[in-house]
Amino acid sequence: MATYRGVEIDLEPTDGMRDEARLGLAWREEYGRGGTAVGVGTANAILSGSELSVDRVRRMYAYFERHAVDSEAEGWRRGEPGFPSAGKIAWLLWGGDPGRAWSTRKRNELMSIDETSRTERTLSLRQVACEYKAVGDTSRVFEGYGSVFNVVDAYGDVVEEGAFADTLRKAQETGVMPAMLWQHNPSQPIGVWKSMSEDAYGLRVVGELADTVLGNEAYTLMKMGALSGLSIGYSVAKEEYDRTNDVRVLKQINLWEVSPVTFPANSDARVEAVKQTDWGYRGLERILRDVGFSRSESKLIASRGLGALREADASGLSPDDVAELVARFRS
Repeated sequence: MATYRGVEIDLEPTDGMRDEARLGLAWREEYGRGGTAVGVGTANAILSGSELSVDRVRRMYAYFERHAVDSEAEGWRRGEPGFPSAGKIAWLLWGGDPGRAWSTRKRNELMSIDETSRTERTLSLRQVACEYKAVGDTSRVFEGYGSVFNVVDAYGDVVEEGAFADTLRKAQETGVMPAMLWQHNPSQPIGVWKSMSEDAYGLRVVGELADTVLGNEAYTLMKMGALSGLSIGYSVAKEEYDRTNDVRVLKQINLWEVSPVTFPANSDARVEAVKQTDWGYRGLERILRDVGFSRSESKLIASRGLGALREADASGLSPDDVAELVARFRS
């Protein structure tokens, strides 16, 4: 049994939902129409034998509310031309009529739990594709993307460019940035966000870890690669449903916090580099290797200076190779 806000709730699909989802998948394969990848994913989740997530339950409820009108179209009922229609097949993928009744009931149960909890009941958490890396010579300062625009995430949502504009404006006016928390725990801040801005790619963030027990722990884990993602805590101020692509478009987001987290939603989103400033021989060699020089090149520069690279015969590099490496080092 699942736990939501400390309350146990049964989120296991019913047999009726499984029958409908199974039929939907069979008809989709037979007729070559109906539903989206999100619908197929929901059908498979219903048939998996596991409980559904709270987020999926809410998405199911929203789907049935949006698509109830599809039942009025031709091909919905047996005997009508075009039966089963694409809309009918899509409906079955989400659990059909039993799924609609179940998701409505479970959504109401979740809302009841929300109403009894006064702690951030509108706050959502989302892990996003991101990367972060060290900035300059300060090992505790890192940067990356807390959110990526115009990409359908694992929840079937798209964050629209400009969604964070209101949050950023208020932060600039008040001087108060969203929090940096340890794994979303509001009682455990681990640093501060020095700047946030939107560009064409997403929400760019620059943060600094605190010199505290948790800040030091986060730094160590980042350096090891064990802490390797970012996740945002937010509430939605404005959204629209894109019926064509069957996605929710988040147009305005109230951003409360951004947390370094253990598991990013995208497995490719990992810490790129976290460096400790060290200008000794070994430290310089490590830094050179971090920025792309080979082991032998790093040893050469660290031991004999950048000018050694100009000795093409000694390093085994062509003049063009040397020029490129020198330019890279100076950039």
